[in-house]
Amino acid sequence: MNIVLAYLGVVAIWATTPLAIKWSGETDWFFGVAARTALGALLILPVAWWLVWRRQTAARFSLDWPAVRVYLAASLPILGAMTFMYWAAQYLPSGWIAILFALNPVMTGILAHFCLPNSRLSVRKILGVLISLTGLLIIFVPNMSAQQTEMQLLAIGAALISVFFHSYGSVLVKRVNDSVSPVHVVVGALWVSVLGHLMLSPTALLSWPALTSREAAAIVYAASIGSVVGFLLYFYLLKNIDAVKVSLIPVITPVFGLLLGHFLNEEPLNAAIWSGAGLVLFGLVLFEWRLQTLWGGKRR
Repeated sequence: MNIVLAYLGVVAIWATTPLAIKWSGETDWFFGVAARTALGALLILPVAWWLVWRRQTAARFSLDWPAVRVYLAASLPILGAMTFMYWAAQYLPSGWIAILFALNPVMTGILAHFCLPNSRLSVRKILGVLISLTGLLIIFVPNMSAQQTEMQLLAIGAALISVFFHSYGSVLVKRVNDSVSPVHVVVGALWVSVLGHLMLSPTALLSWPALTSREAAAIVYAASIGSVVGFLLYFYLLKNIDAVKVSLIPVITPVFGLLLGHFLNEEPLNAAIWSGAGLVLFGLVLFEWRLQTLWGGKRR
């Protein structure tokens, strides 16, 4: 597989996912996230079988406690993060969701400071967090709807909880996973999430709402391209290129997310949003890398 095409593919998928979330939950947000998870769980099975057949992953899917613990941790970015983000998308533009998604590395670093040894926050990283938070304020404060201010504030809180679940799940998987293959982690996480959604609403997938063609297409896209293809490309990149280059993706995708929301969903895009987004991304760059890293030096 061409590495450049795989990289562009991940950027494209991550940039379009916020809009897919927005569209797939327009009629019934919970059905949107539950259907996406269930369809993704079904689609990953033939992919996992194919990888076993190609001998690119372990043949045995383990159900012993250490493996189940990994699946439970890995379900947090799906069952926890996606559920909260789908609810928040009812009240937030998809471009704002893209910006909030970009904070995942920052949230992960903060959690790693408390959960992982040798992952302490430096002064530079703390400054990056403060700059990113300032950028969020510049975006949100002047652009909130006067009629929906209270719900949008709750939605921003829900989106930040989503980022927390996504980041905390990543930190937990890093702590507890020693031997489970990435494919099995995703299979287990998706099916744990399906069970979680069924526990929250046992009839959610039995009583289908009247979906528009755009909503149905968004659910299929989010499940197949966003979950399955995106996952495969992401781990392919981690295996074949430097991790610093992979971690640049969250800095690139919010810009495209803002543009897609503006041109395809008629979302506002003004100077305050651009300025705030620039500060968020600058804070993220400052958090992730020193300047000499960007110019070819060693990572701190």
